Amino acid sequence: MDNTAAFLANHWILIAFMAPLFWSLVNIIDVYFVDGIYKDELDGSIISGLFQIIPWFILIFLVDIRLVDIFNPQDPNTFFFIDNTLLLSLFGGIVYVLGIYFYFKALFNSNDAPLLQILANMAVIAVPLFSFLLFREQLPLSGYTGMLITFCGATVLSFNPHLRKKLSGKYFKIMLGAVLLMSLSMVIENHAYGLLENSYGARSFWLGFLFFSLGAFLGALLLAIYAKRNPLPTIRKYYGIFFIGEGLYFLGNFASQKAISIAPSVSYVALIETFGPVFIMAYSLLIIFFSSFLLHKKTAAVKRIYSEQIGGIWVKVLATVIMAVGVYVISS
Repeated sequence: MDNTAAFLANHWILIAFMAPLFWSLVNIIDVYFVDGIYKDELDGSIISGLFQIIPWFILIFLVDIRLVDIFNPQDPNTFFFIDNTLLLSLFGGIVYVLGIYFYFKALFNSNDAPLLQILANMAVIAVPLFSFLLFREQLPLSGYTGMLITFCGATVLSFNPHLRKKLSGKYFKIMLGAVLLMSLSMVIENHAYGLLENSYGARSFWLGFLFFSLGAFLGALLLAIYAKRNPLPTIRKYYGIFFIGEGLYFLGNFASQKAISIAPSVSYVALIETFGPVFIMAYSLLIIFFSSFLLHKKTAAVKRIYSEQIGGIWVKVLATVIMAVGVYVISS
């Protein structure tokens, strides 16, 4: 293992934190996409998935990947001459896009990012459950303790009486679909990265990530064909905004997949990703500061952010401290 790989392996928490850092920005952007750009959840999931093919046009020239790494007619463990483990990564990408469909369906049901974050925290339970049921993974007692502490802190951070009033059985079922599919995708990819490491060594992550991206693209393509939906006019009209939003989304996906490939357990990565509300709160405070003190004015949107994020600020700070304690427990 070279120095860079060793550094990443020893600092997987930093990599894992990059995912909610970028995804929280995307959450804020998606609220506006849902308000005025996307027609429905199909638009959101199809366009988001199609943009996942972009890494192929960049990484394929930067990473030492040969055609024989993908197609090997002499290997009996292949399907249509493609390594079965690479196909497992591809399947994980397809499952992920199905989860994104339910994510956008939840936003179209109630366009409220903080409310979505409440139920997204269920991944802390779903990921270790899938890991145990599918691959019999068991964590040390300190791992389960840290996860419980962080889950409690995340729930305190996101949950308040105002948001509780918005919850409904329908919304819960939609978010349950999103959480289960995204959690299943994480567990599949974690297993695939482990298998690829044995076969491809240093190239294992890049191959796995590229096929995850290809799976997301194919999943979106299948959705478009099934729904008879042509997303190209919308992409052409808003391509600049999409490149910014999907670029941030790609960076979050890249960080998440890299953390999954090097973390001691995929369950710990799911735990770190519950910090999304913390970053949403931080970004909201920056927006408030920028508009109020630098631009000397507040728009209606900024006033809404102010009332949602500043209210109960000390409870949110306490919740963040609790979450940090949970992360310290699992990393110590």
